[in-house]
Amino acid sequence: MVGSSDPKKENTFYQYNIWWGFVNKVFEGDLTVKELKTKGDIGLGSYSKLDGELVMLDGVPYRIREDGVVDVPLDDELIVYVDAAFFEPEDSFKLQSTNFDSLIVKINSQLPSLNQFYSFKVKGNFSYMKCGGLYRQEKPFEKGLDELIPQRPVFERVNVKGTMVGFYCPEFIGNINVAGYHFHFISDDKTFGGHVMEFNTNELDVEYDPLLEYHFTLPDSKDFLNVSLEKEFQYQKK
Repeated sequence: MVGSSDPKKENTFYQYNIWWGFVNKVFEGDLTVKELKTKGDIGLGSYSKLDGELVMLDGVPYRIREDGVVDVPLDDELIVYVDAAFFEPEDSFKLQSTNFDSLIVKINSQLPSLNQFYSFKVKGNFSYMKCGGLYRQEKPFEKGLDELIPQRPVFERVNVKGTMVGFYCPEFIGNINVAGYHFHFISDDKTFGGHVMEFNTNELDVEYDPLLEYHFTLPDSKDFLNVSLEKEFQYQKK
C-alpha cells in the first residue's frame, strides 16, 4: 500500500490490484461494489472473471458486458481491477473538432506537469465512438490480457452523447498501472459504453483534477500471491 492511509481524501488516486497482476491472469478479486463506492465517485476497471467493463460516474458503477448490455451491479458483486478518485476538478477547457489523438496532444499542452497523476471527465456529443469490452473468463484462466485484448468485443455507435472517465499515470508508474491515458465511456442514456478506442466529435468539455497521493490495495487471494509476473502489456498511450 502506497500513499495516504485515508483513500477518501481529496486528490488521492485509489487503485485495487496492480496492472501487472491483472495482465497476468489475476482475474478474480475481493473488492465489492459497495466498498468501491467509498473509494471515489468516478472510476474505471473490470469486474471479476472479466465479466464486464467498469465505468463509475457520479458515484454509480456501471457494467458493460461482453454483449454490450449495460447494467448496474449489486453491492455484493466483485471487482478485479479498478482506478477511482473523488472528482474535484481544478481546471477545464473546451476542444473543437477532435479525435482521440488530438485530445491527448491538447491535454498534454494544458496540464501543468506530466510528472503527477490526474483524473478526467470529458463530455461531448460524439459523431462516432468505438469502445472495447472483454469476454468473460472461467478457471483455469489460460490467456492473459496481452492475448484477450486484441480479441476483445468491439462496440460502435454514431451520434451518442456521453462522458469519458479517465486517468493519467506518469511513465514512472511502470507496470503498477497503465502508463499514460486510460479512458472508459458511458452514454448519457446509460445504454452504451466500454474502454475507449477511437472517437470523433465536434466539441468536448474537458475537466481535470490533479491527484497528488497514491493508494493501492492488493487482492487477498492465492492467485495474486502465486502469480508469475512474466508478461507485460501496455496500451499505446490510450
